[in-house]
Amino acid sequence: MSPHRLHTLLRKLPLAAAILLALPAFADSGVGVDTWLGNKLDPNAGAHIAGCDPRGTSLMAPGQRRSPTGNLYNCPSPPPLIKKRGDWDTYGVIQFGLVSTSGDDRNAWWNRYVDWDSGFILGLLEFSAERAADGSYVNVRASRISDDDAYFQAVFGRAGSYKVQAFLRDMPNVLSNNFRSIWNGVGSNTLTVADGLTAGGSTPEQVAAASAAAGDGRLSVRREKQGLAYSVFLTPQWTAYVTASNEQRKGARPYGGPFFFNFPFPGNGGVFETPKPIDDSTMNFNGGVRYAGKVWRMEFGYQGSFYRDQNTRYTFESPYSLYPVVPGAVSAPIYQGQMSTEPDNNYNNIRASFTRKIPMNGEFSVTASAGRMSQNDKLIAPIDCQGVFGIGLGGSLELGPQNPLLFSCDNWNTTDALSQKRGGMRIDTSLVDARISLRPTTDISVHGNVRYNREDYRNVYISYNPLTGDYGYIAENGSQGSVVPGEIGLWNPLTSPSTLTRVRSLPLDMQTTDASVGADWRLDDKNTLGATYSYNLFEPTNRERKRVDTNSIKLTWVNRGLDWLTLRTNFNVIRQNGDRYNYDPYDFTFSSSLPGYVAPPTGVPAHTVDAIRKYDVSSRDQEKLNVMATIMPRDDMTLSASLRLDRNSYDATLGRQDYDTWGATLQWEWQPANGSNLSAYVAADQSQLNLANVQDQAGGAGADPTLGGPTYPLDGVWKMRDKQRDYYGGINFTQRIAKVRLDLNWNTVYSRGTDRYSYASPAALAYPNSVGPGPGNGEFPAMIYRVNSLTLGVTIPLIENVSLKLFNYYERASFSDWHYVGFDSQPVIDHRVYTDGGPQSYDANLVGMLLNVHF
Repeated sequence: MSPHRLHTLLRKLPLAAAILLALPAFADSGVGVDTWLGNKLDPNAGAHIAGCDPRGTSLMAPGQRRSPTGNLYNCPSPPPLIKKRGDWDTYGVIQFGLVSTSGDDRNAWWNRYVDWDSGFILGLLEFSAERAADGSYVNVRASRISDDDAYFQAVFGRAGSYKVQAFLRDMPNVLSNNFRSIWNGVGSNTLTVADGLTAGGSTPEQVAAASAAAGDGRLSVRREKQGLAYSVFLTPQWTAYVTASNEQRKGARPYGGPFFFNFPFPGNGGVFETPKPIDDSTMNFNGGVRYAGKVWRMEFGYQGSFYRDQNTRYTFESPYSLYPVVPGAVSAPIYQGQMSTEPDNNYNNIRASFTRKIPMNGEFSVTASAGRMSQNDKLIAPIDCQGVFGIGLGGSLELGPQNPLLFSCDNWNTTDALSQKRGGMRIDTSLVDARISLRPTTDISVHGNVRYNREDYRNVYISYNPLTGDYGYIAENGSQGSVVPGEIGLWNPLTSPSTLTRVRSLPLDMQTTDASVGADWRLDDKNTLGATYSYNLFEPTNRERKRVDTNSIKLTWVNRGLDWLTLRTNFNVIRQNGDRYNYDPYDFTFSSSLPGYVAPPTGVPAHTVDAIRKYDVSSRDQEKLNVMATIMPRDDMTLSASLRLDRNSYDATLGRQDYDTWGATLQWEWQPANGSNLSAYVAADQSQLNLANVQDQAGGAGADPTLGGPTYPLDGVWKMRDKQRDYYGGINFTQRIAKVRLDLNWNTVYSRGTDRYSYASPAALAYPNSVGPGPGNGEFPAMIYRVNSLTLGVTIPLIENVSLKLFNYYERASFSDWHYVGFDSQPVIDHRVYTDGGPQSYDANLVGMLLNVHF
């Protein structure tokens, strides 16, 4: 390095260091900051607010220009109206006005990610300034639809020297507009039953009345995100960059809340859909340096992601009481449940990459990285209760040897009941990726790749209570063991030596090795052939297979034999296999692996059936075909068509058996003149998934894992076919008449899903007494999702640099989902309480009047 470049580097390092130190140490899980900000009103963020440049796509030749694949380029925007302000060239536009909504404008699906609201809006504010003397520039963009939907972005810098970018973004996520809660404190981590209800002492009629009295409300989560990025040229070869962002989420969303399953025991326990509080943030930090020389390119970087949740748990009161299935016994007065929230976690990764030019017009590159994912959050107490939990025999809730099914809350409602106070979990990652590409002749290119990736789990959590000597997890905050004896979820070598329960976490180390080699051969000016062979070796631990081998061959063909047609095809054959399949590799995580475990007289209960296959490690045959055609019937017209087929066949008697998909698209575009565009498209796709399973006939106590045995008999087998069909269509039209621009957009989506089932006998059903004898089959009602939207707009010039945009956006949607039948009118069914009636059909309209001012 020359003395001059060394001096330049040292002079800029303090500035770079100052920026690095000034940024926060936490940011969002995505690398860097958002590179494009838009909203539902203008997804292009003002890119085409001024329409099309009447000069077309080229100043050198008339007519429209095409990409190398034959597609017409979009029309460019007209050049900005530049004004001279001292040494600066400036240009800008502001769009503001009024919008008004009508119809079902509070519907959650209509407002899902935008939350439309009538009134004044800032559609767009954009301002740019450039100074030719030293290459300095500034750009500001902003938009505001509502308090929950707005963005701001500022970029400034000097060409060839540095660049700074900052942004703010608010985005709503409206989840429900017919939310009904029987709890007070929605959004907090403490949910208490509403006024008029008694925790552990209410009837279904009282709960239903409280739900109806709550009325329809809104449930949503608001996302607020901020980001900052800085990059600087240290020397002509070296650059440094740093980015940071922070995203906060706040609100509530529907979540689970079991209080033992009410289904087999009507009038007992409860199944709840609770409003889970959301109050968390994700922070990301990314930085590094890059070198770009004539022969070498290098990069050294760091990435960190940090998740923080303000809540470690939330509690909810159950309005219902518990009743034991033991005659003459009594359940402990358990009426409070708790749910743990996502734990705080950290991710740190360092990486380095080197790329070098080599002979035969080639490049060789190596990337290596090492990372660590850690979770060391404080753990919550196993249970939240006072007094006792469990079952009292003879109607007594007194602790003692006469009540072996009764337990003291004091031994479990404290973190002293944990084997460790923090999570202490960690996953170490390592990656090495080497690639080579050669072009020995102008007609042949060769490429190869070897990639090694490893994840190592560190530490295993053992669920052990040093206060009692028990192993295991308290099931559903003590409610399950307060109804059914023996289902408290604990194993003890002295008091319950034959209880089978989960006692330790499952480490899932894995190692993946990928290798590929391929070549592309240009036969002539009209045809190009390609072939690539890939091999994947997946070596997990504590999984059904210790080794999974995947081989694939991909063939490609590009043909330009006709001047008006470009045809691209590729065909891929994949074969996955592996070593011996072990249907149950998880025994070491259960109490049966601990010293002192005594098998029941009937044997150790089977964890699962031996014929089941997990689809990600089972043997699989896959064929994929993609065909894409671009047709140019005229210089100003394009017709595109594509076909995609994907067939998957799994070697599984039980589990996923096959999964097939296909899709087709046809699109037509016509650009008869600058500023005029007409396009239309239709598309369809379909997927079908077939799976099978078997019903356990021993209630979890059977010891025989064999399919066809007493635990999993053949008459307990059931099958399901899930079929999804989707259809899409749309028309887009833009026409300039004199200086007036007309816009028309229509889009439609139709989705239909069906589930068809068959079963060998009523023994395969959850409620076998509800049907007659013999095998059976049927189909659930179709789930249908239909949306149609229409946008009409006209932009009228008023005076120089000022135009008026009038538009109307109409959307109609209908939903039919049998899962939610009746929920909109009554979300309380016996002891099952739901908070949402599901997606509601709507018919909504948005009218807008916006003024565009260029300055």
